[in-house]
Amino acid sequence: MRYLSFILYLCCVPAMAKDSLRLVSLAPDITRNLMSLEAESQVVGVIEHPQLELALPQARVVGDYQLLNVEAILALQPDYVLVWQGGNPEAQLQRLESLGLRVVRIKSDRLADLPRQWQLLGELLNREDQAGQLIEQFNSALDSYRVESERPVRTFYQLWHRPLMSINNSGYLAEVLQLCGAENVLAEAYEAFPQVGVEALLASDVELILASDELPPDWRDSWMEWPQIPAVKHDQLYTVEADYLHQLTLDTLIGVSQVCDAVERAR
Repeated sequence: MRYLSFILYLCCVPAMAKDSLRLVSLAPDITRNLMSLEAESQVVGVIEHPQLELALPQARVVGDYQLLNVEAILALQPDYVLVWQGGNPEAQLQRLESLGLRVVRIKSDRLADLPRQWQLLGELLNREDQAGQLIEQFNSALDSYRVESERPVRTFYQLWHRPLMSINNSGYLAEVLQLCGAENVLAEAYEAFPQVGVEALLASDVELILASDELPPDWRDSWMEWPQIPAVKHDQLYTVEADYLHQLTLDTLIGVSQVCDAVERAR
């Protein structure tokens, strides 16, 4: 209902008003997706993020994921506050709404959410044509990476090392693995980011281990004592870049390319 109300509102906003909208973005991926639509000048507030602070010197820092500076956001007098649904603190978002601000909740759970986000931002900014081009580019690239294989490569995605953490099948990272012809060995785990012991992986016949580059550089060394694992035995352990995979933006395609290359080498 919130999304429907927002779309109905957009239909009534004159084009000239859209060109001068003041936006606060409370997630780095949303900010980057605004930048892909060349809307940098309209972003007046962001959450703490060194790279984006350099790229958007005019934007005021209004907190981080979990602690927002409500007073700073109000002072910016934004037309919209764009937020990560499920990521930013809901109590503070409701506080912003109670103070009269328009809060737009944006999902980043599945690959299909990115084209929807561009469509929404394009309508908001009166840049539907640019959004359409990005959507076409993204969908076409995903189709080009899609692997049709009779036997997927059994893969463990290492999100963290202490504790050893991975992903289940609920998010877009799992979709990327599937797209590239990999089978996530923890797809059926109950938690979105399950903790697991190495011993539990011994029976999984893991053929490929992918690790985020947020891990220590020597992350491979800890696997060397487990040569029983096929991925270790055949040296199929690769690093992928978190900036490309852990945020849903156009650069996600670079992350997809890295994953697909690793899966193909393992195959």
